[in-house]
Amino acid sequence: MDALLITDSMIWTAETEYALSVASAEVSAGLSVTVAAPRGSAMASRVTGRIRLAELPGAEPSRSIADFTACVRRLASLVRVGRPEIVHSSRATAHLMAVLACGRSVPIVHLRGGATPPSRRLLNRFLYRTMTSAVIVSSGRVESWVADGLGMDASRVFRVYAPIDVGRYAASTPDTELLRELGLAPESRVIVNVARLAPVKGHGVLLDAMRIIIRRVPEAVLVLVGEPWSGQPEGLVRRAERLGIVSNVHFVGRREDVPRFLASAELCVSSSLASEENSRAVSEYMAAGCPVVGTGVGVVPELVVDGATGLIARPGDEEELAECIVTLLTDRERAKRMGAAGRNRAEKLFSREAFSSSLESVLDRVGIGARGGVS
Repeated sequence: MDALLITDSMIWTAETEYALSVASAEVSAGLSVTVAAPRGSAMASRVTGRIRLAELPGAEPSRSIADFTACVRRLASLVRVGRPEIVHSSRATAHLMAVLACGRSVPIVHLRGGATPPSRRLLNRFLYRTMTSAVIVSSGRVESWVADGLGMDASRVFRVYAPIDVGRYAASTPDTELLRELGLAPESRVIVNVARLAPVKGHGVLLDAMRIIIRRVPEAVLVLVGEPWSGQPEGLVRRAERLGIVSNVHFVGRREDVPRFLASAELCVSSSLASEENSRAVSEYMAAGCPVVGTGVGVVPELVVDGATGLIARPGDEEELAECIVTLLTDRERAKRMGAAGRNRAEKLFSREAFSSSLESVLDRVGIGARGGVS
């Protein structure tokens, strides 16, 4: 079976990462997959191994009519020559390009994530309801946007959580070498947050919460793992200094050894204020056996079972966030049970095997599975 996956994004987003997960799963199952992406895009640079790359001639089809037209012509040629049995589109412009290039000749399965609802304009409703065989969504909220907001038949909308390498985050003992590297005392109560240092991730609220936490648990230490963003960490460091907690907060930048940090954490936090339609960090926290304190945004309340694998706080509420964190720091047995339950949930929902099985079900529903779907 041949599959064509189309994306229009020049930058790397959660949606493009999700799309690459689909391509990788299908290739692992023996499908022949071609990714069509703009020349010089982040997606094009990540296509490796057995996934083929077809570069699109227009660099920015979502902004330039000329680029859009050139891309549609290229896609139509790819479909005509390659005759794929299924086409995936990722992102809105790619969805329209796929429909124009394929018409009704090939089943189109759209991959829909993102932090904003799709447009309800007549054209978009037509694309979803009439020209799209199925939509794979990353969260219940996105599922509602498509089924309720656009009126697409719910039987053709499938929720499939983004996969992670669950085995890489298997729970282990604290990394003493890492703790020494960070200059942390053995008695430190380590809280880890993994996120780029963007305002939407709520680091400022988390620092405000830390001031409350330290009053009740003086040994609490917050480790922020994430790449610099929007003038941070400088602004956050100044905020920590004003709050008088700078010695309890460590900024370590972007790291490739995230499992070491999670192994050393008593609990992990997602303090986001919005977005999070795919939350890789929360899935990784759970896979590492860490209890999670998260905010009720995006997919987080679906991943974290409140009271069972972690606790959910209102976004932007530093007092509630602090209370949730203190609750788990002061009840270690409960936190341990939550961590174990989270690990079990991660194995069932976020493994690559679970993702492949769910994808196979989707392809089977659109009549592709019988001809060699994902297995």
